[in-house]
Amino acid sequence: MLIQLTGSPSEKAFAEEIITASGQNLLKCLQCGKCSGGCPVAFAVDGGPRRTIALVLAGLKDQALSSELIWYCVGCAICASRCPVDIDFSQVATALVELAEAEGIAPAVRDIQRWDAIFLKLVRDNGRVTEIRAVLVNNLRSGKPLQDVRVGLAMFRQGIIKPGDALPRKAPGQADVARIFANVRRLEQHRWGEFNEDQLLPRLLPGIHRPLL
Repeated sequence: MLIQLTGSPSEKAFAEEIITASGQNLLKCLQCGKCSGGCPVAFAVDGGPRRTIALVLAGLKDQALSSELIWYCVGCAICASRCPVDIDFSQVATALVELAEAEGIAPAVRDIQRWDAIFLKLVRDNGRVTEIRAVLVNNLRSGKPLQDVRVGLAMFRQGIIKPGDALPRKAPGQADVARIFANVRRLEQHRWGEFNEDQLLPRLLPGIHRPLL
């Protein structure tokens, strides 16, 4: 498919915005494809990081913000280690996800966004993540409450998990963790403006996109 570029101010402004937000000088990109060749999730989309960077440089905002790759990115930094001009695509993916959420664009991979949101909500509210509770909440929100019942019952019979594991338990220092989230939210409001509670926080850990519940 051929794409007609116009060189409009909006196309240039989008590329500049992502370059600034990510801290990565995408203008140095050689389009050599080494990032895509090493990317462990490039199989999920056509072109891998190389194509997504090309979309940004071309000013194709809608296509870049709807990319599945920006959600699949795990922040492993293999792309950065292979790149001859030191571009870290995970930072680009983060900037694209943040902008997409700030503009209310639906996530291209809803399952990943939902799981990330659940994970971070548990961390914020409890200072820790209890695996069984995270799985239960995810199954409920995905509309598949009985999805892991057989596995859960087998683990319960073997004493691997206990009924109380599904209950919320606050870890020592939970208040400090909550303050970190509050501080990050203020930074995001300053950067992107107001956003609702389904929109994201900055990446707190590599490879995690941050919807805030």
